[in-house]
Amino acid sequence: MEFLYYQNTIYFLIFAIVSGVMLLLPALRKGGTGQGAISAREAVQLNNSQSAQFIDIRPYEEFAKGSIAQAKSFPKDEIESKVAALPKKPLILICASGRTAQQTAQMLKKHNIEQVYWLKGGINDWISEGLPIKATSEKSKKAAK
Repeated sequence: MEFLYYQNTIYFLIFAIVSGVMLLLPALRKGGTGQGAISAREAVQLNNSQSAQFIDIRPYEEFAKGSIAQAKSFPKDEIESKVAALPKKPLILICASGRTAQQTAQMLKKHNIEQVYWLKGGINDWISEGLPIKATSEKSKKAAK
């Protein structure tokens, strides 16, 4: 009878080790450099815990149609020339689907901006998660330029 308890303990330990490794893999892949794709929920957590700044890199017209409420507009075509104007805190880049934001994050990394993330799936996934967006008024749009 003790053998069954021992065998179950072994299975439990194996399960615990495998689970722990699976939980650590995403953090190890990011390498702790502060760069990588994050989900909409992770972006909200990063914003709440580290005051991360949402940076919308879509053109002004798309930004005005709807974006994350706290997002600042830095269109992709202009962001490289405005690197010095970016906030000095963790950045979460937003585009339509996530691909452009990933490329822009890599470019910002070359400019020594270490804590840069991109929204996996872009604004489309943000909306599909049911998270709020806001449309920008014409006044705000002109002020952002």
